[in-house]
Amino acid sequence: MRLYLASEELGNHADVLQKMADEGRKVLFIGNAHDYYDSEKRADYLYRKSRCLVDAGFEVTELDLRDYFGKPDELKEYVESYSPDVVFSVGGNVFLLRTAMELSGMDEIIKDGVAGDKFVYGGYSAGSMVTTKNLRYYGHDYLVPEAVPGLYGVEAELDGLGLIDEYMIPHCDVEKHEATSELYKNRIEADGNVVLLLNQSSVYVIDGDKKELLP
Repeated sequence: MRLYLASEELGNHADVLQKMADEGRKVLFIGNAHDYYDSEKRADYLYRKSRCLVDAGFEVTELDLRDYFGKPDELKEYVESYSPDVVFSVGGNVFLLRTAMELSGMDEIIKDGVAGDKFVYGGYSAGSMVTTKNLRYYGHDYLVPEAVPGLYGVEAELDGLGLIDEYMIPHCDVEKHEATSELYKNRIEADGNVVLLLNQSSVYVIDGDKKELLP
């Protein structure tokens, strides 16, 4: 299993992702955590956030999971034909991202893909948070599960992908996120779970049996 979980974009360790991709450069780029933006604003945001991957030498193709809601077999066929080296999810509303994965079948594709070492799964902020077991600890401001029904017509999926036991808390060195980070930390640790605090530069990497929090 290969995971590259950041707080913001690629953090300070793009070279690590390059090595993990084993010279492969094809990225499927998932932006559904920002489906609450209108189409123009969403496109602009995703273009800007994809530049970190382009600048690191990757070829980026957006995968809009909304195109595959209720079509898991079509999505599986597309992903297999594209044969990505990296699947990368941006930040935003973790509940939108997780529910989009559920409705399209991308959740099972990611689970099978990382278990079979077919590609690296990477992401930042919500894209990192979604890998854990229980998303019920998260949610603040407008990035809440209640946003999901109005956009997708279903209740939010609250179980994470279950790829890791730890819980990501991104943006811990950003002043405006200090209160939210502390809230998440208290909620998660109260149930005896392990918290990983991510600064904007840091990345949590899992590469086979190796686990490392890079500063």
